[in-house]
Amino acid sequence: MTTINLATVSEAEPSTRANPFPGADTYSWTRAFSEALALATGLPPLVTDVIAAYVIRPKRYLTKARTETFHRLRPGVIAKDERTGLHILSVNMHGFAGAPTEYNERVRSAFASPAQLDASPVRVLPRLTTGSGPNGTALPFVTTAEPVEPTVLNNLLGIMDGALTAADSKRLYDLAEDMTVFGQTNRTMHVPFVRRITENHQGAPVIRKVVDLVAIKGSNRSRARLKLHGLTARNIAFGVPTGMLDLPDPKPGQPAPPEYIADPVIWVPAFADTLRDAFASTRHRLHDTAQAAAEVATVQMQIIVGTDNPAEFHNTVFDPNRADHRRPQLDYPLAEKSTSDMRAVLREAKAAGRITEPVRAWLAGEDSEPDALPGSVTDARDRRDRALLGMAFPKEPGHDREVARVLGEPERYYDSREENVTLRLRMLSAAIAEGYRTRWNPRLLDGTLYSSFIAKRGTLADRPDWRTALDMSEADKTQLSDFLVTRGLHWLAEHGMVEADRGSADGQRGPGRRSGVSARNALLLKPVQTIALMREIARANDAGIQPRQIDETGDPVDGTVADRIWFSVTFPKTGRAKKKVDDRPSASDSTPPQQPKKSPEQVLLDAQLRLVMSLSSELPQAFLAALAVAREAIAAGAAVGKPVLADLPSYSVEVMEQALTRLKRDLGAMQAGLADMKGETEVTIESATEQVANAEDEL
Repeated sequence: MTTINLATVSEAEPSTRANPFPGADTYSWTRAFSEALALATGLPPLVTDVIAAYVIRPKRYLTKARTETFHRLRPGVIAKDERTGLHILSVNMHGFAGAPTEYNERVRSAFASPAQLDASPVRVLPRLTTGSGPNGTALPFVTTAEPVEPTVLNNLLGIMDGALTAADSKRLYDLAEDMTVFGQTNRTMHVPFVRRITENHQGAPVIRKVVDLVAIKGSNRSRARLKLHGLTARNIAFGVPTGMLDLPDPKPGQPAPPEYIADPVIWVPAFADTLRDAFASTRHRLHDTAQAAAEVATVQMQIIVGTDNPAEFHNTVFDPNRADHRRPQLDYPLAEKSTSDMRAVLREAKAAGRITEPVRAWLAGEDSEPDALPGSVTDARDRRDRALLGMAFPKEPGHDREVARVLGEPERYYDSREENVTLRLRMLSAAIAEGYRTRWNPRLLDGTLYSSFIAKRGTLADRPDWRTALDMSEADKTQLSDFLVTRGLHWLAEHGMVEADRGSADGQRGPGRRSGVSARNALLLKPVQTIALMREIARANDAGIQPRQIDETGDPVDGTVADRIWFSVTFPKTGRAKKKVDDRPSASDSTPPQQPKKSPEQVLLDAQLRLVMSLSSELPQAFLAALAVAREAIAAGAAVGKPVLADLPSYSVEVMEQALTRLKRDLGAMQAGLADMKGETEVTIESATEQVANAEDEL
């Protein structure tokens, strides 16, 4: 690494603008601030030293009595939020302080929930817990229950970055670009997060700790500030390149600095001085970076450093974030709002002693099931689903009033209740989706409960397990309707057979895109086929495969897949029945009509559906059948100790190779043809396989 010559920098032409970068403060005042903060909060030096490193002019926040030899924080530097019980430090800090967090309510659905039994570990957020001191005393910082592998953390931060980019794209402007002109107008709120990262140093396992001031409020703003300073959230966890720091040359005999420096106590003051010098010199390699970050060179920040309830700190610390995202100013995705509502309900139930912390974390999708019972995938999901049903629509009046209070519902005697039932249904559906392989639109359950369900003390608690519920449904259609609302519609949505409409007329045009009420009503018309389909889905989920289609007698059809098109054809949308005015017979002609010839538009629609079915289902199934034969041949050869094709005539091998070559070429032509079909009326797809087949027919 080439170290910048500071003498050359100082002789460069200075900027005509006042330098907004203050540089690092003196070590003695930074150390004094750290000690005063530790005295006021009980935070360990590991945390207070990092916070102090980011503070600009720490002297202004300190005071010392004549009789004391140490400094204390001035009154008002830490204030208590009476609503949340959190103690908040308000100070001026370097603009590159603070980072976005993967635990932000806005992006939680981008990660896999540990409630999903087949969730990929590299997509599951580690469980958060309150930090503690050497004697086990709870302290006001957060950490993970277990150390995290570097590759896992790196992947999680990448998922977070992608999700924040997608969420930020909903703005009508570029946030980072906006900050270069207007700076930051609203303060962000942060909490110390002690990341524990499992690493291997010279063959020995080591748990490295790094303090990250993650954003409770303002993840996108924090990310934008880091971007303007040339940093990312990964730099905070895995180090800032030394090429970005003006470090002194090592003395003779001393080792060169590492390629990356992750200790904020070292890189923060070095980076602060580097930015100050870079802004002043057009020759500095970071001059453009400093110019871009000038308006956010320093920012007012809030850091949560205390709580009235230390043991619950890791839960209560995110309350300001949950409040913002449940009733947001920006247009946050419905699934994020709804799951945030459920987490708030579960938090309140835990605080009231209705559930334990392990149960709360399980139902919130933050941890696996405590004391899990043996059984299938469907059994495990069903236990969580039924527990969430009882949390959203509880049986006990006191518990229901608690849910209503958290969700801001009016008293029961108010007339308007439909929107509150809808809110709870969406909250329930979104929370249940956390335990499945795919998440669906929480609008799926809209309208499936009557509008006065809450006012009339309706409850979804104490539902029977799925097997019992389906057995009961065979004799009682009302039981089948209840099962479809509480579980069946979600099972269909996971496999893409039903997709909730988007609340518009255009939203229901595609096959399978319909309201949950429409799907339920269609299913109730064919109870035998419906119950068999539900049992087939359960079997397929337990086996990790796709469910088969069900015929009218309730038998599964081997070699088929129950997909959206099949479902739409088998369970078509039903019109809403009109009430008769009286019992007078209709005067219209009831003679069965002769079916007309299909219009060109209908012919096109049929062809479209057949094309989708052929390419999305039949073609993959044909390949899977050929693949199964190939694997069977390999196993047979291995059983006798011979290569599969050892004794086969050479022309047979050539025939297979030529067929595969033609198919590969044809698949490319088909893919190109699909692209052409989107914008052209006349498309030609040449096929080598077709040419060979035609030539053989002519012989």
